[in-house]
Amino acid sequence: LFEQRGELWEWYRKAGFTCDFLHYGSPARRIVESVPADRSVILIHNCCVNQQDIDLIMNHFTAPVWWCLCPGSNRYISRLVPPVELFRRNGLNICLGTDSLASNTALSLLGEMQHLGKIPLAELLTWAAPNGARALGFSELGEVAAGKRPGLAVLSGLDYDSMTLTPASCIARIL
Repeated sequence: LFEQRGELWEWYRKAGFTCDFLHYGSPARRIVESVPADRSVILIHNCCVNQQDIDLIMNHFTAPVWWCLCPGSNRYISRLVPPVELFRRNGLNICLGTDSLASNTALSLLGEMQHLGKIPLAELLTWAAPNGARALGFSELGEVAAGKRPGLAVLSGLDYDSMTLTPASCIARIL
């Protein structure tokens, strides 16, 4: 039955049918029509975002927009992958999330970083720590600096030549 549903949905999609039963248009269009420009938002999952959606969102909002990636959850739910390179090319505020145990096997930001492949480690760590804290409004968290309250962890099992994560990478919290 699952395969039949998948085939049926693909047929609907090719025939031009959409799920826009309430005539909202694209999710990006609905967001800009519903959310005030001066409100910060966290947009989660983002697997079906294109350049037109990004332009629409970014031209609307004057407050920070955070693009939260949950690749483990995306693989579990839909097997779709967010357009990470498109987000990077646009210089978007990217952060990481896990969604929940209803759609993920673990609540591990390390696991989410591993799902993202060969993104430079420094960039992944920025998405996971300071950007995640900023997106949630926790200005005192996410980085080691005067006046901050960072958590500290040791990351091991790296490919030190390329400074990337490996399947053997692990993390241990120390503070």
